[in-house]
Amino acid sequence: MEQNNPYNNQPYANQTGIPKKEDTIYTKTKKEHFSFFGIGSLLYAVFYTFCLYKNTSGITYPFFVAGTLCYFFCSTRKLGVPYKKDSVFYIVSIVLLGISICLTSSEQILLMNKCGIFLLAFILMLHTFYQNKEWNFPKYFCAVMQTIGTILICAARPLTDMISYADMRKKNKEGKKSYLLPVLIGIAITVPLLLIITGLLASADAVFANIFSRILDAVNLETIFGTFFMTLAAFFVSYAVYAALSMKEVKEETPDLRTLEPVIAIIITAALSVIYLLFSVIQILYLFIGNMKLPEGYTYSSYAREGFFQLLTVCILNLIIVLICLYLFRENTALKLILTVISGCTFIMILSSALRMIMYINRYNLTFLRIFVLWSLTVIFLLMAGVTVFIYRNRFPLFTYSMVIVTVFYIGLSFSHPDYWIARYNLVPEHLEYLDDYDIRDNQKYLRRLSADAAPILLNKNKNPYLPPFGFASFASAQDTDDTEIYYKEDNIPEELLWLYRYYRNMEELSNDMHIRNFNFSVYTAQKYIDKLND
Repeated sequence: MEQNNPYNNQPYANQTGIPKKEDTIYTKTKKEHFSFFGIGSLLYAVFYTFCLYKNTSGITYPFFVAGTLCYFFCSTRKLGVPYKKDSVFYIVSIVLLGISICLTSSEQILLMNKCGIFLLAFILMLHTFYQNKEWNFPKYFCAVMQTIGTILICAARPLTDMISYADMRKKNKEGKKSYLLPVLIGIAITVPLLLIITGLLASADAVFANIFSRILDAVNLETIFGTFFMTLAAFFVSYAVYAALSMKEVKEETPDLRTLEPVIAIIITAALSVIYLLFSVIQILYLFIGNMKLPEGYTYSSYAREGFFQLLTVCILNLIIVLICLYLFRENTALKLILTVISGCTFIMILSSALRMIMYINRYNLTFLRIFVLWSLTVIFLLMAGVTVFIYRNRFPLFTYSMVIVTVFYIGLSFSHPDYWIARYNLVPEHLEYLDDYDIRDNQKYLRRLSADAAPILLNKNKNPYLPPFGFASFASAQDTDDTEIYYKEDNIPEELLWLYRYYRNMEELSNDMHIRNFNFSVYTAQKYIDKLND
């Protein structure tokens, strides 16, 4: 085998003259065990499609997450990649987010859960394949971008590795033929040929065409093609991920990027700190103490209930600015002091924004965005505390600290079911006292769009004062003389109950569409309250 391939041990020579990078030990192992990774990726793709095809929040999601982690660690073990004990944090966090998905039907939480699972899984993969203990934010960002680019380059690796594997087996078996490639070629030719022949026969004979038409009517082509392409995509992507990770394109060393002249940063941050100090003094005198005269036309409450989104944006920008200064500019005592001032002013801005938001909620009630703002401010406060420590202690594990803070706090948000608390807060009579008719209608429209997480409040006779004593049965009309079925007309529902009725019907449709694969505990709970309401 060595003699047949003169380029076998020459990493920078090939037939095209283009330099070729030498395979890593993991890439060689993956090629040698293509049967494991090829069949494994195919089985995983089928499993992926079964769990997730037209199923965004079903009970299969936790099994998908657990199956993905099992396949990942089985594959890394096959490649010879050692397991790291500190990976348990990522594993537990990913599993918890997967469990949370089937416990909620909130679209915002579901989207963020899936983004969180993706990011944590990506970091787990990099953590497993690389020595990343000294990596910082810029290094992680570059590593993620580089790995994604390598995955795209490796999109066709299943085909090339399959050909290499078939060729290797053919040479190793001394004359014994490998039927893998011929079988695949045969399948590739057979499928289009069958379609052409079937079409010709159907046009040639009416009886055959009628029978074949009935067969097609009994088969859901959308589901067949949808599952096929989803499985195909999952197969290529999953294999490409292992191919990219096996190449180990990311350099493990963390370069020191602090080469820029600190005078540049000092000028910029000093100007910002002057503005921030003035703003912070105003917040203390006007908002926190509240004993200074406000501009004409302003009340203390109206002054407090504005600007929280702008302050949140400034807080995020401050966090980024301080990190850029710490990672790109050379160490300087004056710069550290100015960054400390900016950090201190950021804490005041966070408190100011939080106080404004709380007062705004007291006046206009809760929404998911308002809860998320308070959550974000809490997280930014803790991140800024870690950054402040990092200013004076370069060895402080800022990335790990930030990852733990964001992950733990987000898992708490995910399991808290914000829609439940929104409905509970917004239905308290005291919280509706200051709302005018327009605000009340706006509040009702918002409640109507809440997920099934809010059903224990909105569909609970003991918690929702708006619910009719006997549910909506008194507004039903008979569909036939036997009264075996009933239907509801919105014309029959009083206008003040229309928002609640629409929520009720939406939950009813969700529960009717639920089956074993897309079973969701939040929708199931809503179904229970619907049944109690109709008793």
